[in-house]
Amino acid sequence: MLRESRMKKGMDPKALRLTSSIEHDRNIFNYDILVDVAHVLTLRKGGYLTDEEVREIISALKKVKDSGFKDDWPYEDVHEAIEAEVTKITPLGAKMHTGRSRNDEVATCLRMFARDHLLNLADSILSALEILLKKAEKSHFLIPGFTHLQYAQPTRLSHHLLAYHDMLSRDFERVVEAFRRVNRSPLGSAAFASTGYNLDRVYAARLLGFDGIVENSEDAVSSRDFIIESIFVSTSTMLSVSRIAEEIVLFSSEFGFIVLPDEYSSTSSIMPQKKNPDVAELLRANAGKIAGNLTSAMMIYKAMPFSYNRDFQEMNPLLYESLKRTSLAVEVFASMMDKIKFNEEVMKEKATKGFATATELADMLVIKYGVPFRTAHRIVGRIAAKGIEKPGVEDVNAAAGELGVKLKVKEEDLLEALNAEKVVENRKNIGGTSKAEVERMIKGRKEELRSKKTLLRKLRGEVGMGLKMLYEEAKKLGVEINA
Repeated sequence: MLRESRMKKGMDPKALRLTSSIEHDRNIFNYDILVDVAHVLTLRKGGYLTDEEVREIISALKKVKDSGFKDDWPYEDVHEAIEAEVTKITPLGAKMHTGRSRNDEVATCLRMFARDHLLNLADSILSALEILLKKAEKSHFLIPGFTHLQYAQPTRLSHHLLAYHDMLSRDFERVVEAFRRVNRSPLGSAAFASTGYNLDRVYAARLLGFDGIVENSEDAVSSRDFIIESIFVSTSTMLSVSRIAEEIVLFSSEFGFIVLPDEYSSTSSIMPQKKNPDVAELLRANAGKIAGNLTSAMMIYKAMPFSYNRDFQEMNPLLYESLKRTSLAVEVFASMMDKIKFNEEVMKEKATKGFATATELADMLVIKYGVPFRTAHRIVGRIAAKGIEKPGVEDVNAAAGELGVKLKVKEEDLLEALNAEKVVENRKNIGGTSKAEVERMIKGRKEELRSKKTLLRKLRGEVGMGLKMLYEEAKKLGVEINA
């Protein structure tokens, strides 16, 4: 036990329960094994361990890995546990920690966990993007659009689904950007002030699949901004999912816009007619939980003096939960969205509810009759104030006359302005609702999706190549560590 070298007494049992991280350390058990292997290979490269010593230590690490993480380990943390278990197998385990601190060890493990789960999250988001594009391709029909949750203007379901897509696409980009900052190795920094041992930090980083190192040794062990950033991108993604989930809840209720799939619904224990959007509601709730994790992580971090502080330990479970829960949530969301059915007729029928073509009517007065927009806005506003949702020519001319404007609106102009199909099709500007523009956006986003998939494969491949190098180095010594 580590305490024996300095402490005369064992830790108070309740204090041990408070300070132990072993409960959560299963999340980084396999990463810690890999970090240990990389470190002993680096010690070998520096001339501090012989081939035979490294072979024996790595063989012991493999046995510990194969026997798996133990919930009942009587250790303070996973790092102590692995070292102690290795030392039980071979006394050479006592050499394994040469030139290293738990500070750089845990920082390295956490970055490896974060990078892998960021890539998993990116993969989940790509699945959601693909499903949204597939839905959009088949959904060019009219639906009502909303502002302030009130009927506002007609649009297309395909255009609306692209808004979902683009929001999540930005989350994918944030995940990738975070990955690039996370994927840097702190290993070799020791407690914070580096070490007198001649250790090749770049070599160790390459063995573990990192893009490079966190150069300053103090920064390497004392920074946890990568945890905060990883939780932030989880939060951002969950906020996006939550907003869509909220619409699923709303649209499956009184709106009647969607049919919930049975696999993502529940019924009541007392009301047999109920079909509740429980999964969407829980997705909404999970966004709040992950946002809470972000706040907690920032509050722990905000006043930490340099370099290492034990407070950092409390940030780790927040990282584990946030990334794992968010990946699962996005996967569930994507599968649910894939199975949702839209009530096309209901949505088309309500596309013009609430005088949704009012803006087009005002625009028509501007374009065809030279009325200043603010005046046109007042004319149409007067019509709406009278509760008229389908005005005739006389209604428009009368409202204009009340404002001292003489108008003789043509019937064909009015009918065109009130035609929801033509209104939607008339929005031909970039990003608009015309069918051709929506189809152009879908085509472009499908190409972007292919590029995103290629990028994700590349990032995974780069990590894998590094680890392959580690496995091959171990194999040269006669140990199949990756088996």
